[in-house]
Amino acid sequence: MANREVSSEEVKKEMSSQNKIIGIVLFASFLLLILLAFLFVRSSQGRIEEYYFEYNGVMFAPSKSGVGYDMEFYVNEAQYPVKMSVRGDPRELEDVRIDIEKVKPMVVGKKQIYVTINPDDNLTGRTTVAAQEIDYFIDNPFLFNIPVNSSFLIPYEGSETPISEQAIKTCKDANDKTGVIWMRLGNETAVFEEDGCIVVQGKEPDEMEIIMAADRFYLTMLGVMT
Repeated sequence: MANREVSSEEVKKEMSSQNKIIGIVLFASFLLLILLAFLFVRSSQGRIEEYYFEYNGVMFAPSKSGVGYDMEFYVNEAQYPVKMSVRGDPRELEDVRIDIEKVKPMVVGKKQIYVTINPDDNLTGRTTVAAQEIDYFIDNPFLFNIPVNSSFLIPYEGSETPISEQAIKTCKDANDKTGVIWMRLGNETAVFEEDGCIVVQGKEPDEMEIIMAADRFYLTMLGVMT
């Protein structure tokens, strides 16, 4: 009988010990789940903040087109916001140099804007995208409402358009009524004035940098960036 009582006590102690171990494991698992849930929430918030964010009072959200961002902002005393899209993230464009004090007056009040390229530069569709970004905001009736046309810096024999019908615009054509924006590659990504032109320049050899410069020009002209 004594051996049976000892065995019973040992069993009880063993069961108690196992229960403690199970309890510790369950508690540790619970803490681990809480930690994983916390890390998941933080990670999700980080991803949300990466794509949905406010910049200088303007809300940015992923564009419905799948490229760039949609944004809303008010123009002057308008009752409803203007809705527009932009390819670049303004947080990534802050290092792009722009001389806004010089280039803004070269747009405001003009009757016509030409976006010109040198055909010898052999630029591709990426520069065309950058030109469309500029056209998008300058020609917008709710913003500057200035017609924008494309042109060449010099005649282009490889164009489908006959040379006699090509628009040839250089910096010398810029005046009180006409603005000329020259898109090109150079030694830095920047927007600045040169010989009467607004130069929208990407750091060579990457034409994506021209798009970045165009977006910097676009957002700064709207006052979203400074």
